[in-house]
Amino acid sequence: MVVPGFRHFLGSALSVLGVFPAWAEDPALCGGKPSPVKIAAALDGVSLKLTDGRTLRLAHVIVPLPIDGDEEAVLRAKETLAKIANGKDASLFLSSGSKDRYGRISAMAVVIEGKTWLEAELLVRGAARVYPPADDNCAKALLQFEAKARSARAGLWNETKFGVFDAKNVDALLAAEGRFVVVEGRIRRVGAARGRIYLDFGRRFTEDFTIVVLDNLRKILLEKGSDPKSWRGKRVRVRGVLFSWGGPAIEVNQMQAIELLDRDIPKSE
Repeated sequence: MVVPGFRHFLGSALSVLGVFPAWAEDPALCGGKPSPVKIAAALDGVSLKLTDGRTLRLAHVIVPLPIDGDEEAVLRAKETLAKIANGKDASLFLSSGSKDRYGRISAMAVVIEGKTWLEAELLVRGAARVYPPADDNCAKALLQFEAKARSARAGLWNETKFGVFDAKNVDALLAAEGRFVVVEGRIRRVGAARGRIYLDFGRRFTEDFTIVVLDNLRKILLEKGSDPKSWRGKRVRVRGVLFSWGGPAIEVNQMQAIELLDRDIPKSE
């Protein structure tokens, strides 16, 4: 689901050049200091058991989940991660020692052999999508890796369930309620109420797709020189978990969840 940096992420300073020999240097953009670990086994498409007993969730990416209703895709995600990570020595870029509700730490991971940034590798293969981080430099790097796979229709991007949804396809969006999706479309009208901006993609907000921009995000965007109230007619790409309030909607509270596709977005400081 996209915004510090509000620049067109495909124009980032990080180059995407076929094979990525410097991947191991890039996770530092996402924060944290490297620490050595050994990977025991993949538990699913995004979780790894370490030999020291800890469980790691790879940060800022999302793979097919049981809620997606595709057991084969879930299994493929686990097999992909196992193939590139099982038994390997790695460095973790851990920005926080806190654990999620499943007891997993969250970090970027680089397999030392081959200097393979695991999150980037999954994205380029089309095995994962970006779950946007709050840090702009980190988001731009990850979104570039994803863009390479998306333009090639690699992996998940060649599957209707996981590819880019058209904002006009309301039936498909309603069927995906509760799932993480990527949606593209043109904003038809903009409204405001109760501390929120409503970006509507059709004539009837109770039926058509809507992006809900929280007030705290609008304030950030205004500081960067962009007001969502002026986005009527703009084409955007948004990511997040779909919910329904009559029509399908995604609520956005950070910049990295939205890409303006018509022009560059203001650069964060």
